[in-house]
Amino acid sequence: MKFLAMAMWMAAPVSIETLGFMSGCWQGQMGPLTIEEQWSRAGGGMMMGMSRNIKGGRTVFSEFMRIEPRGGELYYIARIGDAKQSPTPFKLVRANAAEAVFENLEHDFPQRIIYRVDGDGLKARIEGKDKGKERGEDYPMKAVGCKY
Repeated sequence: MKFLAMAMWMAAPVSIETLGFMSGCWQGQMGPLTIEEQWSRAGGGMMMGMSRNIKGGRTVFSEFMRIEPRGGELYYIARIGDAKQSPTPFKLVRANAAEAVFENLEHDFPQRIIYRVDGDGLKARIEGKDKGKERGEDYPMKAVGCKY
C-alpha cells in the first residue's frame, strides 16, 4: 500500500496549477514574531511570492520567491531580501493538491522547503542538516485578507 501511495505522488509531472493551495495571503504568530507570506495565483507559467518576519515593529527578515519551470521541472527560487548572494533553487520533488516538497541537498540550510494545507491554514516548514544535526522549523499560518 505504501508503494502505491508513493507511485501516485510520482506518477505524472505536476503542473504549477497543482500548487494553487499556496496562493493567497497568510499570517502567523510565533511569540513576538509575526510571519507574513503572500503567493500569487499561477499565471504565465509561474507563481510569485514574498515573505517577511516582523518583530517589535521592524522587518527582521524578508525573502522573495518564485516557482517556475526549468528544464521541464518546477523549481522554488528563493532570494533573501537584500542579500548579495545569488537566488537559491529548490527542485519540486513531490506534490499533490495539499502538499509540495522542494529540495536542494547541496544548500547549507535548509535543504527542504515544505508547504502543506493545515486545516484552514497553510504550514510552511524548512528542514535539513544544520552543522551536521537534523533541524526543522514550522511556520503555521492562517489566511488573511490581501490588502495592498
